[in-house]
Parts: sequence; structure tokens; C-alpha cells
Amino acid sequence: MKTQIKILLILNLVVCCSIFGQRSTKASVLLDSISSKVSYKANPLEIIKLSKKLLKAGEKERDTFLILRALHHLGRRSQFANENYKSIKYFNRELLFFTNNLLSQKVKNELKGTEIAPVEIYAQLGNNFSNLGDKKKALEYFNLSKNIAEKEELPFYKAVIPVLIGEIKVSIKEYDQAIKYYKLGLKRLESSKVINEKTKKFNSSITVRNLAHTYLLKNEIDSAKFTLNYGINKGYHTNTKNSELIYSIVKAEILIFENKLNEALEQYKTIENKSNILDPAKGILYYYNGYAKCLAKLGKYKMAIDLMKKGILIRLKEAKDFSLSEDYKQLAKYYKADGNLEKSNTYFEKYVLSQTALERNKRDVIKEFHDNELQSLNSQKEQQQKITSLLIIGGTVVIILLLLYLFILSKRKKKNTKKFEELLRKIESLEQQQKLVDTKDDVLEEKSTLDINKETFDEILTGLQKIEEQHYYLKQECNSYNVAKKIKTNTSYLSKVINAHHQKNFNTYINDLRINYAILKLKEDTRFRSYSIQSISEDIGYKSPDSFTKYFKRRTGLLPSVYIKKLNLIT
Repeated sequence: MKTQIKILLILNLVVCCSIFGQRSTKASVLLDSISSKVSYKANPLEIIKLSKKLLKAGEKERDTFLILRALHHLGRRSQFANENYKSIKYFNRELLFFTNNLLSQKVKNELKGTEIAPVEIYAQLGNNFSNLGDKKKALEYFNLSKNIAEKEELPFYKAVIPVLIGEIKVSIKEYDQAIKYYKLGLKRLESSKVINEKTKKFNSSITVRNLAHTYLLKNEIDSAKFTLNYGINKGYHTNTKNSELIYSIVKAEILIFENKLNEALEQYKTIENKSNILDPAKGILYYYNGYAKCLAKLGKYKMAIDLMKKGILIRLKEAKDFSLSEDYKQLAKYYKADGNLEKSNTYFEKYVLSQTALERNKRDVIKEFHDNELQSLNSQKEQQQKITSLLIIGGTVVIILLLLYLFILSKRKKKNTKKFEELLRKIESLEQQQKLVDTKDDVLEEKSTLDINKETFDEILTGLQKIEEQHYYLKQECNSYNVAKKIKTNTSYLSKVINAHHQKNFNTYINDLRINYAILKLKEDTRFRSYSIQSISEDIGYKSPDSFTKYFKRRTGLLPSVYIKKLNLIT
């Protein structure tokens, strides 16, 4: 588990603050329920659901403390669920209460002893941007948090923020700088007389582990061993139930660096048994990545592939697809090494597509992928000229498969271009652009309108026209019940009128309006085009980017990202 997930140890230790003034029983029960469920093993989606209810209760009761508590839980749990954009949104809302001086003295008293403070919010914003690959932005927020910690003399953050900065330095391969920050953080942790012993030991354990791993990345194996043994002598490996496991994993990594692969393999078998005892449901998440690398180095590619797929399957239960990009890349490499280029290409494509949360980096990722493939192909050709005719035949098969893959990609590109041009012509030729997408359903919910008089029928149509003009269909709460209520009818009459007049069901009607809006808005507004797919989908009323992508592709024949890319090319 990453240090950034553990920065708020306080989260596990904190109990709900004393409640001042009047607060509804419902809100108090929700607050207690969330506090009892919060742990690093908890399903983040369950806590997100409860926190949304708490936020509504806080807004209804105008209770700033409840709102802040809910926003903080939503920010943290969205982070754990790899919903970093949503997490940033929640933390920014939380930060506004501090930057706009919206806190009364009563609320400030309630917040004492909790983790809700600018120093913490900046740190979590840094973690989010780090997860999204924006290391520069992450450093900016970590430095803001560090400055507050230094100014206000906050020992915990003065010790932990350098560790987070160290992680950023590792990610950009500034290993010497990372080691410097890790050592500073460790020194402050171990020498502090203010931080409680449990927190000191917990964070020191993580910092030593990170420091040892960084030495490995520098290929300084002796320093890595010394650092790990230092942590063991300090008893850091016994700090929590999983600390000994994590230290064992670092030991295994050292063995791999020393090319003691069989010893590493035995170590991972032990780790596997202990992990599954510690956490039968998700124990594999501790070790599957490193274990698979060890198996691959031993040439056991099929076992490595099987292990990776099991780990990915467990991660997908709580994480979004885009957060698995590195796993897909690793799996693609193992398939390639095993000779299954078809599967390799499939997972390389998954790797590329999973970058949609980082849309601005997508072109660079694709270019790097193709450059690496081309370089690998050239290298294979050179080697094949020096070996037997059997390997030459094998190389030829590889080339044919790659050419076939490139041909399929080219054909797909031409197909997308054709569909895009047809869509543009359709936009330009139709006067009533709201009819650009007009799906007809074969099966309708309500066929008969005999029980609706003409006056009522026309009133409902007029109401629907107002709904369209006001763009109410872009709101996430837009459903048949709310629309019927808004135009003063019932859901049965509403469905019958839509079925009879538009020849489509209610859901199809709303989806057509949203997709029409998206097509035209993306064409006309370059700024809207720069948003992530997730942000666009939320702006037009979808609760998930998957639903938006599905309906957009179904109506236009194009993925939203492809449509945006082609619009950018012609402008």
C-alpha cells in the first residue's frame, strides 16, 4: 500500500467530535455509522454512499461540520476508489470553507482533533495529482502543505510531507533527491517527542521500506539491505499485521535484483500463504505484481500471466479501469514474451485506452508504444539474421501478425474517419439540429394513448418542449418521475406521449437529447473539448463515463475520444 494512502493515520484513530447544538438523529446515526466503518480494508464505495447521504443531511440542516466531514470522507474514499477527479472536486469544495473564512468559532471547535484542515487538504490534493501523473502540480500542493506545517509547527506533517515529496522524486527518477527527503522525514519521525509512538512507528516503517526500495532502483543493493535490516532491528516490521509481509516483499525484491530468482520464488510462495491468511479476499493484491515479475524472469510466462489476471480481477472490484494501466502493460509484455502476440496487442490496447482519465497524455503514450514496438521488431530482425532458419520462420510469423494488427488499426481509422465525415455533413445539412440523433425504439413501454385527451396530450408536449429548451435533460436527477412532476403529469401519461409522438421510450428520448447536445457542444466549444471524458459525461447528466461512451458510440458509431481528436485536427 502506498504511503499516500496512509498519510492520515489520524483517520483510523479519530473518533467523531462532540456534537454542539442541535443535530438530527438521522445525521448523528450516519456520522457514527461512517466512523465505525472507516478502515483501510473497507470498501470505499460503501463509505462513499453513506457520505453522500451525510452531505445531503448537512446541507439540509445547514450544518457546516457535517458538510466538511462528508466532503472529507468523499474526497478520501474517492481517492481510494481511484476516482481522482471526483476526489479533487470534493477537496476543493472543502478548501473553500477555509479560504473564504466561512467557519464559525463553533465549527472550529468541533474540528479540533480531526484531520480536516488546509494542511491536510493540500496534501491530499497533491496525492490526487500524483496519481493522475501530474507530478508538477502534485509538488506544488505538497509544498503548500509543507509551508503550512513549517509555519504552524505541525510535527506530523513536517515529518510526513517530505516522505510524499520523496515518492514524487522517485517517480521522476530523481533518486538522490528522494533519498534525501526520505531521510529527512525519517529523522523527524524518530526524533519527535510530540507524535504518538504508534503513529511514529507506523510511518517510520513505511519510510524505511520506501528508502530501501529507492536504493534498489539505484542498484545499490548493499544500502538497500542495510536499510531494510535497520528497520527490522527497530522492530518496524512488526508494527502492524501487514508490516512483516511488506518487509518480506522488499526482501524478495532484493533477491530478484541479486538474480537469486529461486530464493525469491520461495520467498513469494511464503508471502502468498501469509497474505491469503491475513486477507483471504484481497491478499493477492500484496504480492501479485512482484511475484509475476519473478516468474517471468524465470521464463514461467504462463504462470505470470495467470497471476496477473487474478490480481487485476480483484482490483477491478474496487478500482476504475484506468488505474490498471501499468498492470495491462506488464501483462502485455508477458504475453509477448510467451509468443501470444494477439493477446499482447489486446492488452497493449487496453493499456492505451485506460489512459482516458489522462487524456492529455494519450498521444504520447500511443507514440511511445508504437516506437517501442518498432524498436523491438528491428531488434528481433537483427537477431534473427544470426540464428537458425526455424527462428527466422518464427520471426516472419511475428512480422505478419504485427502487419495484420497495423492493417486492422488502419482499417478502423478509415472507418472512424468516414463516420466522422458523415456526422459533420449531417450536422451541416440539418436545420433542426436537435434531430441529429433520433433513435426509434422497436418495443415501446406504453402504446395506447386512448385515455389521454388531446388537450392533455398537447400540454405534455408543450412541457417537454420547455424541458428541452431549459436543458433540464442535462441534470443527473432527470428521470421520468422528476420530469412528470415538473410538467405536472404522471409517469404513465408521460411515457405514452413520448412513445406516441417520438416513437421512442423515455430513456431513449433523454439519451438522444444528451448525445445531440454533446455532439454540437463539442463541435462548437474548443474548451469543452479539452475536458476529460469523465467531466464531459458528468456535465451532460451521466453518472459514469462508461454510460456516456456507450450511448455516444451507439448513436454516432464513434468513441467520444475519437470524435474529439478528429474535431481538433480540423480546427
